[in-house]
Amino acid sequence: MNQEYHDPRTTLIDSASDQSVLWDVIVIGGGASGLSAAWDAVSRGLRVALLEQHDFAKATSSRSTKLVHGGVRYLQKLELGLVREALHERHLLLENAPEFCHPLRFVLPSERCLERYYYRAGLTLYDLLGSSSNVETSTLHNAKAVRELLPTLKMKQLRGGVSYSDAQFDDAGMAIALAQVINASPDGQGLALNYVKVDRLESNNGKISILHAQDAETGATWKMRAKVFINATGIFTDSFRDKQGIEKKWSLQMSRGSHIVVPGSVLASKQALIIPKTSDGRVLFAIPWMNHTIIGTTDVATDEALSEPTVSQQEIQFLLEEAGRYLGVEKSDILSQWAGLRPLVCKANKATKSLSRKHVIELSDNGLVSILGGKWTTARAMAEDAIDIALKAHKLEAKPSQTATRKLAEYGALPPLNQDDSGDNNIEKAISNYYTRTPEDYLARRKRKLFLNAQEAIDQTDETSASMAKILGWSDEKQRQSAEQFKALSQNYLP
Repeated sequence: MNQEYHDPRTTLIDSASDQSVLWDVIVIGGGASGLSAAWDAVSRGLRVALLEQHDFAKATSSRSTKLVHGGVRYLQKLELGLVREALHERHLLLENAPEFCHPLRFVLPSERCLERYYYRAGLTLYDLLGSSSNVETSTLHNAKAVRELLPTLKMKQLRGGVSYSDAQFDDAGMAIALAQVINASPDGQGLALNYVKVDRLESNNGKISILHAQDAETGATWKMRAKVFINATGIFTDSFRDKQGIEKKWSLQMSRGSHIVVPGSVLASKQALIIPKTSDGRVLFAIPWMNHTIIGTTDVATDEALSEPTVSQQEIQFLLEEAGRYLGVEKSDILSQWAGLRPLVCKANKATKSLSRKHVIELSDNGLVSILGGKWTTARAMAEDAIDIALKAHKLEAKPSQTATRKLAEYGALPPLNQDDSGDNNIEKAISNYYTRTPEDYLARRKRKLFLNAQEAIDQTDETSASMAKILGWSDEKQRQSAEQFKALSQNYLP
């Protein structure tokens, strides 16, 4: 290691492996649900540790469509309670995390005269359900106004449309911000640590009391004691419970959602395009994001939980065909392609597009609290439910959740890394303050380069690995391996 550089992860490891500590809560999993649960517990004054076996938001939580929304399609199913809750949480995110979340206007064009009035009626209900909202309400437009909002729209029979507001955010950036506020809690009561694997749980008198942890970087192992253990492993929730021999009342049915990223000029607008009904009955978006355009998403049922799911050629063709009816987009425009798995809660087999993003908190006989389902938009509310249930089940005292009124920046969250900065200084900053441990962490989830332009990310790999090696004192072999591993992973993102 660079003799002048102190790696802050050393301090975090020392805190985690301190055998004298009895934690109030240990959260297993560093995605949206786990980080939100740990932040909620910290806000109540509890002593909390969170462990993530890979990087924060490595799997589903960095692969969203980058939207904070109520779920327009749930209006069609009359799931008004779910929409109202999500719109309330959208309001709170805009208030409490403005560095990571901002309003975004969506335009829904129509080719039939009366159709826009039908959509306006539904979006008026959407406005009413979000009556306390801090965004602009829906507006009816004629064809000229729609073309001004979406200049590259190629619909020949355009009759007008409707615009409405939701919000957009950086999912991986939000995850890092939550880790920062957990670690910034006073008196060391909060700890969030990536690249630590939970080997197994140990029970005493039928209740979990000890966790066996292993540092993925050094191989070091230790035990951690806690009063409450929370399983927030996302798409791996079922397999985690299976390893512990836990009977499941609810389980997960996973759906793959895939996206393609094309140049910003394809949409050429600060507004997003919403396609209200695709050939498979879903809603499709074309969204401006970091000077690019994201087109997504699909809905493909899948059985295997994977951190790195791959996009099928059929999905790419589907996205190109559906978006191509509205925009001039070709396969040659694709700069990156990626997929994430949605953890949908179910008791029986159903088509995944018919399942909602509701969440379930399940308490097992051995005391393990498992968080199932949900999404980024409602992660805060889901976490509050989980901690409420955990405290009641384990008869622990704590003050009420404070997360609805706490602005992340006031509690230790740093602004996201500047996407235009580069070089050793920026990488050292990413390691010291943003928990970066690999070229993948930096290029995929801190800079978002892999999600925007896969070839550019590959081209920057060797330089990134060399900088990290210099700062962290890696051997030549580790530097080479880290670069090769990221290049191999990146092949699935190439068009």
